[in-house]
Amino acid sequence: MRIRLASFLAVYCALSAAQGLAAAVEPAAISEVVAAAEAVPSEAKKHPNIVFILTDNQPAAVLPTYGNPDVRSPNIDKLAAEGVRFDNAFAVNGLCSPTRATLHTGLLPSQHGVHDFIDDQSMESLPEGWGAVQEFRTLPQTLGHRGYRTALIGKWHLGRPEAAGAIYDEWIALEVGHTIDFWDNKIVSHEGSYEVDEEHIVDHFAKRSAQWIEGHDADKPFFLVVSFDGPYMNPPSNLGPARNRHYHSYEGRPMLSFPREGIHESVLQQLIRPDPGLDYRNQLEFAMHTLWDTVRQNADPESIANAASQNTMIDDGVGTVLAALEKKGLTEDTIVILSSDQGNFFGHYGLWGHVTMTHPASPYVVAMRVPLLIRAPGRTPPGSTSDLMIGQYDMMPTILDLAGFGDLLIAGSPGRSFVGAFDDGWVEGWGETVFFDQIDTRVAQTPEWAYWKRLDGFGKHALFDMKTDPEQRLNVYGRPGTEQVTTDLDKRLTKFFDEHVDPEWDLWTGGTVKAAMPRSPFYRAKWGPDWDISSEVKPPFKGPGP
Repeated sequence: MRIRLASFLAVYCALSAAQGLAAAVEPAAISEVVAAAEAVPSEAKKHPNIVFILTDNQPAAVLPTYGNPDVRSPNIDKLAAEGVRFDNAFAVNGLCSPTRATLHTGLLPSQHGVHDFIDDQSMESLPEGWGAVQEFRTLPQTLGHRGYRTALIGKWHLGRPEAAGAIYDEWIALEVGHTIDFWDNKIVSHEGSYEVDEEHIVDHFAKRSAQWIEGHDADKPFFLVVSFDGPYMNPPSNLGPARNRHYHSYEGRPMLSFPREGIHESVLQQLIRPDPGLDYRNQLEFAMHTLWDTVRQNADPESIANAASQNTMIDDGVGTVLAALEKKGLTEDTIVILSSDQGNFFGHYGLWGHVTMTHPASPYVVAMRVPLLIRAPGRTPPGSTSDLMIGQYDMMPTILDLAGFGDLLIAGSPGRSFVGAFDDGWVEGWGETVFFDQIDTRVAQTPEWAYWKRLDGFGKHALFDMKTDPEQRLNVYGRPGTEQVTTDLDKRLTKFFDEHVDPEWDLWTGGTVKAAMPRSPFYRAKWGPDWDISSEVKPPFKGPGP
């Protein structure tokens, strides 16, 4: 007989309160209770395979299924036609490592501590085996404890590559976090390390994913994360012409969906040192390389054709994975999810790259909205769409629900399952606000408004009317007639973060960050000379056995 977790926790809390202990229950104690409750085996039933295709720096706006007229992606279009397309899915942060940590844990950056990207220079100095999320319950562990075979193939970027082995059964991971080149890369895997010579990294990860699917033992379900290291769309790999089979089909075309605007003023103000040139192997100049090269990318026809071609390379990879499922006879037994860690600017506002290219950050919707497609045979109506406002913290509970474990509690997570939206595109009582946790900027985003609240001393607040100004060109914060909406959004945002942040990792109250923070001097100046980045090795999460 199965004991529902919610009932178990209710009884536990009631007994604790009766003994006068309720106020003293610590989160760690609750985690132990949760782990114990989950050890109760579930009823025997078939659970679906799940393939989560995660792309890198791919905004929804660059894909045809979201309206882009210039880029070709027939396999992704087909996936959308066979499942449900979510039109309002947003990254929790505009950088790779924080969003990947959220997708793995269901927690905010101000809960898991990964606020910025983990740069490769910092990774070299981290302790051996250091991982950014291994002390938390993670999605692959939770499924692994319930009979799933789990694997990651592709980009990791959550610490040292071997740390993937702490939460996945098998892993084939890119050694670095940043794509310096799509060619000639080093891979670290559960089978050992090897070099990938003369093969585009997206092709390689697609091929390895197909081989993994073809070799799968059908006696147990699997959870496979195909983490493509593309389209990336940042320099140096996206600067100038591309070396791939699709580049010449885009070369010389107008590509009008890629804006041509003057370079953003904030980028110009940061060009305080001379151009370091094109040698990205000099990590000491990585930030200045990136700034200068995003200037080179802006309105550059070759970089635009490059970006488009890398998106079509991703589409080829998606096709390879889907074909492997079909060849193995697993299409009807497998849920396929496609999304991205976060988006990128590709010319908008005179910006290429991440929302942190400006200081403070600029979390415009075009860079924060990510693609989200789900094909669940027999559950998702083909060709359907949903306007539900979804945050990345909602992904872990949704995937657990799809796997048949929707009653599990993720301690502290603000996330909820949106599986109910498969029927009619909506979930009763869901609400219309998602929240971004972007280092110096927190955002309450609704279909009508975008409210940007800045950390004190880090810039001006902003308010955008998404109905009359969908491109967010006019900041109306403080203008007559906006007082009530600003007050309402500020209350929502404050309540949300007050309920969910962990003081240890709350940058807004003096907390710290994990592994890296390129603009750490700003926080040391604000919180005092003792403020520092944490590379502490945390005890691993101890969950239930299979």
